[in-house]
Amino acid sequence: MVTVSTDTAAEIRLGRGMHGLKGIMLADPKLTVITLFGLRNKNINNFRLPGRPGLPVPTSLLVDESGVVVWKDQADDYARRSDPTVVKSALSDCFS
Repeated sequence: MVTVSTDTAAEIRLGRGMHGLKGIMLADPKLTVITLFGLRNKNINNFRLPGRPGLPVPTSLLVDESGVVVWKDQADDYARRSDPTVVKSALSDCFS
């Protein structure tokens, strides 16, 4: 599992320590990867953090070994993420 965040690497390090987060977390404050995947939320700007071009649509993707997106779950609410049971079911369906 890899997460992509609009946070900087320093902010990710701080959050990992504060919240005990594990896993691979990538910094994308310029939304480069987020934009390439078409996940930039064009309706919301991040006015609280100058220099950040916006926010992503909360999205979970399953990508196969060829780099093809085989499953996608998106939220309308920026605070909602995919339920782990839904992701686990999708993993089973897509990679069984």
